[in-house]
Amino acid sequence: SVAPQPRGKALVAVAVGPACLLVGALLGGLLTSTLSSDPAALVGCTAFGVSALLYMVCEELLVSAHEAGEDHIWWIDLQVYVGFLFSLLLDKAFDLFPAPPP
Repeated sequence: SVAPQPRGKALVAVAVGPACLLVGALLGGLLTSTLSSDPAALVGCTAFGVSALLYMVCEELLVSAHEAGEDHIWWIDLQVYVGFLFSLLLDKAFDLFPAPPP
């Protein structure tokens, strides 16, 4: 069973999550408006965010897949990271998706 928490701690715990989301949204908006004059930097920042999110989702899926009693295996994470990096390097090496002309 869950022990009751003091009211002050509960209010702080409830307020911290939305406050962090608000601060993150404000910082993201500020960064985006700052980088809007440099399209390459904006694309790089967005690509980094998307790849980090993709890696985190894959990591969580791997962890939940091994909840049946096996321990977390570090080399599986390494394989996911190397595979993701390899796909990015192949894309750059062969220019599979060239940028549209200006």
